[in-house]
Amino acid sequence: MEKLKNLWDDKLWFKILVIVVILALSYWFGIIAILLGFILFIYAIVTVIRKYIFKKNTRFKVRYILLSFLALTIMGGYGYAQTHPEEMEQSRIRQQETKKAAETKKDEDAKNAAKAKKAEDAKKAAKAKKAEDAKKAEATKQAEAARQAEAAKQAEAAKQAEAAKQAEAAKQAEAAKQAEVARQAEAAKQAEAARQAEAARQAEAARQAEAARQAEAAKQAEAARQAEAAAQAQAAAQTEQNGNSSGYTQDANGRWHRSNGQFASKKEIAAAGLVW
Repeated sequence: MEKLKNLWDDKLWFKILVIVVILALSYWFGIIAILLGFILFIYAIVTVIRKYIFKKNTRFKVRYILLSFLALTIMGGYGYAQTHPEEMEQSRIRQQETKKAAETKKDEDAKNAAKAKKAEDAKKAAKAKKAEDAKKAEATKQAEAARQAEAAKQAEAAKQAEAAKQAEAAKQAEAAKQAEVARQAEAAKQAEAARQAEAARQAEAARQAEAARQAEAAKQAEAARQAEAAAQAQAAAQTEQNGNSSGYTQDANGRWHRSNGQFASKKEIAAAGLVW
């Protein structure tokens, strides 16, 4: 093994010989070459993952592995095609049959799709017609509802107009009634004012009469008081005269005193014939 490695590293002819042998084997054993090529392709992917993701060193370079994969695959495919023409022909026939079957299936699917589309279009048309009929029926229904609503609106307007007319008549009647009440109230107010004025006049006449009567009574009372005062003055003068004759004197308060200035009793005054 070491000698083979040294030959590979040192001898160019050995490398060329090895490559020619591998290509020849790939030509004669195409299936194996193709299988080895796919194995090398998988190994190249693993090498890339190890080198760039896990950061591990690899024994072989990725580009060499990919070149080996391409060489084996191309040579194996060409050699298999050249060494097995009947199989390639059968494969070509199978591919044509598969392609034809696929085209037939595609045409069948297209026909089925066309039928389905036609049925769907018919279904959509029927649905559209049904929707249009429903729309027309709804429009007719809405028109009838609008007509009924307009009729109801007009009836309501007429009813409201009649109610407004009656309300206006009632308002006018109420206004006339209130005017009559106001007129009667004004008449009653004026009558009350006249009555109060007459009562005030009579009260004033009664007050003046009462004042005149009171003045007359005051005048008479004053005359009586003056007469009483004159009588009292005369009686006092008479009493003073009598007191002076009996030795008793009367002060300004009406109290009697003896000649020595002491107060006299009622009995003394009565015995003396004087008035207490």
